[in-house]
Amino acid sequence: MGLTEILYIVKSMKHHLLIIGLLIIAVLCAGCTDQSGSGTATPVPTTASVQPKFVAGDIVAKTATSTDTYWLIIKYDSTTDKYERGFIYRSLQETWYRKDNKTELTERSLTEKVYPAKVFHVSSITAVSIATPTATPTATQTSSGPGPMITSITPNSGTSGFSVSITNLAGTNFQTGATVKLVGTDITSVTATGVVVGENSISCTFNLYDLKAGKYDVVVTNPDGQSDILISGFTINDKGPLVSGVTPSEGMIGETIDLAISGSGFKDPVKIIFRKGSSTLEGANVKYGTDSSVSLVLYIPAGTTTGFWDIEVKNVVDQQNGTALSKFNIKNATA
Repeated sequence: MGLTEILYIVKSMKHHLLIIGLLIIAVLCAGCTDQSGSGTATPVPTTASVQPKFVAGDIVAKTATSTDTYWLIIKYDSTTDKYERGFIYRSLQETWYRKDNKTELTERSLTEKVYPAKVFHVSSITAVSIATPTATPTATQTSSGPGPMITSITPNSGTSGFSVSITNLAGTNFQTGATVKLVGTDITSVTATGVVVGENSISCTFNLYDLKAGKYDVVVTNPDGQSDILISGFTINDKGPLVSGVTPSEGMIGETIDLAISGSGFKDPVKIIFRKGSSTLEGANVKYGTDSSVSLVLYIPAGTTTGFWDIEVKNVVDQQNGTALSKFNIKNATA
């Protein structure tokens, strides 16, 4: 077979392959045309409607055991995908109440993310009382003239575990025999002692021994049952640091000594200051161990006054201080 015949056969094969390819494309196109003309529409995916996690009457919180913030779900609006909600409070008797009728609208997804736990459900929103129980007059009381009005309280804070003297609970229409209370969000309360009432000012003392840190309402109730509330008017702070001991309890002038301080309420970072009159020594390499233990290094330079020194612990974060008097004894090295 010559070269000319071979080239002819190759060209013929290419021509046949081209024809076969065109036939295949035609068949596929015909199939597509038949399907499109069958009248059967391709299903269009649909997005399921959002189902809210909570319903009207649900009381929600950050966790099932939360004691700080509770929200009452008033209703859900599917058009805006928002909840209408309002603050609600729990009493020690496991009853629920609200301090006002104020509500707010918030995104459904945000509420369900931050407050995912349903802790209770009230069957009727309108049945939830709008009052603080301690400020409700009894049925036998009758008012006489305008009720009390609180404008401010001085001081407006104290420390848990201690007592605080209120020098000026200012306002109007206070009556002799009025009672003063601090009431927490969980209805934990304390009644003031040593109450001295003037028409526009009250002085008293609160013992904060068993109350935890947080915001408290101030409630003044006149003998006729009329009362007023200063919402979140008083703050109880955490206990400051307390020093119970130091080991070792003495050192010599010229020494560099490792010390360990025990107590409670220590927070990291913490500073340790030794004081005697106007003289001070500051601990170095202070290491926070726990809320009840701190270690440090103290250098006692020449010329330091001998005798018993106070130890002051300073929590840097909350600026709370605690001082133990005459806890550390500095001795003369030649003694």
